[in-house]
Amino acid sequence: MTHLPTRAFLVLCLLLPWLNPFAPPPSTSIWPLLLSWMLSACALVLVADVPAPRWRASPRQWGWGAVLLLSVAVSVIRVPEVNDRALTAGLVMALACVAAMAVVGYRLHACTPSAWRLLAQVWLAAALISCGLGLLQYLDLAHLAAPWVNQSAYGDAFANLRQRNQFASLTSLGLVALLALVCTERGEPTRWGRLWPWLALQLLAMGAAASSSRTGGVQWVVVVLFTLWWCTRRPGQRIRWQLALAAPLCVVLWSVVLPLLAQWWDPAGGAAQSLLGRVTGSSGDYAACASRRVLWANAWALAAARPWWGWGWGELDYAHFSTDYAGPRFCDLLDNAHNLPLHLAVELGWPLTLLLIGSVAVWLWRAAPWRAHHPAATLGWGAIGVLAIHSLLEYPLWYGPFQMTLGLALGLLASQAASARGTPPVAPAQGRTVPWLIMGSALFAAALYAAWDYQRVSQIYRPAAARDARYSDAPLAHAKASWLFRNQADFAELVTAPPVSEENAAALGPLAERLLHYSPEPRVVDRAIAAAKARGQEAVAQRWQAQRDAIEKAGR
Repeated sequence: MTHLPTRAFLVLCLLLPWLNPFAPPPSTSIWPLLLSWMLSACALVLVADVPAPRWRASPRQWGWGAVLLLSVAVSVIRVPEVNDRALTAGLVMALACVAAMAVVGYRLHACTPSAWRLLAQVWLAAALISCGLGLLQYLDLAHLAAPWVNQSAYGDAFANLRQRNQFASLTSLGLVALLALVCTERGEPTRWGRLWPWLALQLLAMGAAASSSRTGGVQWVVVVLFTLWWCTRRPGQRIRWQLALAAPLCVVLWSVVLPLLAQWWDPAGGAAQSLLGRVTGSSGDYAACASRRVLWANAWALAAARPWWGWGWGELDYAHFSTDYAGPRFCDLLDNAHNLPLHLAVELGWPLTLLLIGSVAVWLWRAAPWRAHHPAATLGWGAIGVLAIHSLLEYPLWYGPFQMTLGLALGLLASQAASARGTPPVAPAQGRTVPWLIMGSALFAAALYAAWDYQRVSQIYRPAAARDARYSDAPLAHAKASWLFRNQADFAELVTAPPVSEENAAALGPLAERLLHYSPEPRVVDRAIAAAKARGQEAVAQRWQAQRDAIEKAGR
């Protein structure tokens, strides 16, 4: 990693997933995922020949890994009533992305003890740039940088991550990186050396405040508490102490100042989002039926209904739609439980979920993050802590940049543990780089195929004038040829089909019922009801109508 072009390309691979502004329909999360996976593959190829300590797993570790992978495979393949190839392939690709980035983090840190600083600098740069973009959005100035910045409503900020909790998690990751970087300063710092951490902290705090994310607020407090604990194990960290103590105060300060600044900038815009307002409940928020309390209660009921094998991978939205609850019903489409262990319990069952939780608990106990003192270790544990808090409230690991972050953090910790044991780096022998090159090439090729297939399917969702010439004549026929994104193609066919009649009910009925597993929204439900009535299946029609009425009643 001594060549400047190689390092520059690696930095781009790690930075661009955070800043990508493009997310074309029909599924806006797919293109950012594919970009992250392709860049992960490129990063793996770049570090394939980097010297690193040989990692040797014990037979027990291999056994645990085999059991976990086999359990996941059985749960994913066995249970779903309707196999969603894109979701199943996405799970495999996500695991491959995490594994690839773990190798990158491991080898990058192993090549030189200070290489972890590159990761910290990339995370901090991504956070600072995104904070600048978020402030443009908050002040309703994002149109000045279109199309390179996602557009948002006045007083709302999420940078190019399209969701404010994800943006807040990036600011938390930036805080972790900043605190790790400042603890390695040697000697008497220059004036700029004393100034830049405070300037960076202010911009990060402004971004966290602009996100108005309570999840981000919790993350900042936890990061500060752990930083203060780690500082007690590494004396002489005055600036780190000061930054950690000032961080939450800065967020509170900017949570007061930014709404006032936004109102002064645009008096006609009304009241902007406020983190303090959301924490105290004085700011507008979700309806009662859309609260996490109702969501988690429904998810618990679903997990209890099928405790052994779960409902199936990707089946939470259908399970929620088709289930009657004794208490309040979550009044929106529900494709994630907004809590990782609970989500796994609903879709994969309690036995596998408890096995995964137990494995993580044993790993944490043996790794003892509370004993960490090296900056590389605190960086890795801090990143995992941010992801863990977010995963208890939402689903960041469904998104590419956070998958990459998890892999990098795990690789960083594994490499730091190997360094602590005194295991020397070993240059790869001839042929030893081939597995990593094959893995990177396969990951890139798979993502490239998915991108081509998605591009083909997405044509039907575009205006006729915006379609690619090769697909413009019969976009639906081209979309129906997709192997991965069959659901997106079938959805387009259903919603653009003529009204249900006795002539087409035999074709549209099974299609609509299958798409209830993909997206049980009113357009699909209404088609399923109409087709069932046209085929004389009154009991089926009444069942779907009852579920639709229950959802409408919950939302009133």
